[in-house]
This record gives sequence, C-alpha cells and structure tokens, in this order.
Amino acid sequence: MIVILDLKIYESNMQDDIKNFYQKCFDDLGWEYQPDRRHFDTVNIQEEYMKNGCFWCLYDNKKLIGTVAVRTIDFENKTAEMKRLYILSNYQGKGYGDLLFKTALNYVKDKGYKKICADTQKSRNASQHLMKKYGFRETEKYNNNDFAELFFELDL
Repeated sequence: MIVILDLKIYESNMQDDIKNFYQKCFDDLGWEYQPDRRHFDTVNIQEEYMKNGCFWCLYDNKKLIGTVAVRTIDFENKTAEMKRLYILSNYQGKGYGDLLFKTALNYVKDKGYKKICADTQKSRNASQHLMKKYGFRETEKYNNNDFAELFFELDL
C-alpha cells in the first residue's frame, strides 16, 4: 500500500468527509456518534475551531484518515485546548497521530499560547502516551466534558 499524505487545514467542502470519518472512528470505538448533541463541534468546525484556533485533516490519497483541532479556551491567559485527535484504526501505530499531535503543538507555540490542555478517557492509551511523550502532566478537570476522565496540561 502506497500512502500519499496530505495535511490540510479545514475547509467547508470537507464536511461530508469529516462526518463520515467520525462515524467510522466512533463505530470502531463502540461509541454512538451524536453530531446533534455530544459531538456538535464536529459539524460546526468553523465556529468551534476556526474562529479561535485551527482544525486539520490528514488525508491518504483522497481518504480522510485523521484529524486534530486546537481552540482557545482562555484568551486572557493564552490557553488553548487540543481536541478531536483521531486516526482511523487501520492507520494507527504508523506515526500519524504523532504527526497530528506535533502539528497542533507547533501551532500553539507559533501563536504564542502559554499553555495547552487536553482531556481523554482512561481507555485511550495512545492519547495518553502522546501527552506524556510531549511532557503534558495530569491536572484537575478544567472543562465541562462529562465524558472525559483524565485531564492534562503543558506549559509552553
């Protein structure tokens, strides 16, 4: 299999790819995809991420295989949050999550943020591994995400 990667910043014409991508990712995780409730941000990317952050899509040829997003959660203290880091299951373990993670980190550093936060679930070992690899430390709950079980932050 020849992989031709293309990392793109979100554009509205990607929305169908994104919806199908999250449906597949969440099915693989055994979660219900709820774009009208819990996952509202995935169908409102312009408002939720692009106005005060960024959203990236990683394509293999023309197939969406991964995403990551960053948004500002505290303007005064220059704090960002990393969200929506997902890779299709058959592409995991190949360094694509690392690529997306570094893309988000480089973005917040370039934009002058002082801190980045992230949340995850205990079952999401790859997310926890990446956060620890890049020096994130576990912290107290910083948001109102009732589904998150672990919270991390990194001073930049």
